[in-house]
Amino acid sequence: MKLDIVIWPDPVLTDGTAPITEVDDDLRQVVGEMRRVLFEERGVGLAAPQVGIARRLMLVCPSGDPGDEVVVLNPEILSVEGSETGEEGCLSFPSIYGKVPRAVTIRVRYQDLDLRERELELSGWVARIFQHELDHLNGEVFIDKMTPESREKVEDQIEDLREQDRRRSAESTA
Repeated sequence: MKLDIVIWPDPVLTDGTAPITEVDDDLRQVVGEMRRVLFEERGVGLAAPQVGIARRLMLVCPSGDPGDEVVVLNPEILSVEGSETGEEGCLSFPSIYGKVPRAVTIRVRYQDLDLRERELELSGWVARIFQHELDHLNGEVFIDKMTPESREKVEDQIEDLREQDRRRSAESTA
C-alpha cells in the first residue's frame, strides 16, 4: 500500500470520517504509510482523509522530527480557552497559506494506537496543529476558516485547484 496526499477539492476531504473501533495490521500499515508521507512532505500534522482514508485518525508532530509524532485516534476537544489568529498552510492545498483564528488552549481526549484513552491540555502551536487536523476529520478545511482578508488573497489559487480538478476529471472520463 502506497498512500499519497489528496489535493482539494477531492470529496474525501469534506465528507467526514468514521470512528476507529479496532486496531489491526491494516490500520497499523496505514499509520506507517501516514508517517512516511508526513515526513516526506515535511509536515507537522496529517489526517487520514488527506491520504484518502475516511477514518478518525491523525498524526501530530509539532517538531516535524521523525519519532516525535503522536498517533491520535477518535479525537475530540473537551474545552477551549482564548483565541488567536495565526498563519496556516495545508499539505492538501499546495502553496496556499492564510490566517486562521484558533483557540489558544484546548483540552482533548483521544485514543492511542492501543485504544487507551488519553487526555491532554495543549497550548499554542501544538493546539493549532491538533485543531487543524481535527477539522479534517470533521470534513472541514482551513480555507473555510481563514479570515476574510486572507481568503480574498488566495482566491485565485483556490480557483486554480478547482480548475486542475476539473481537468483531471475530464481526462479520466475521456
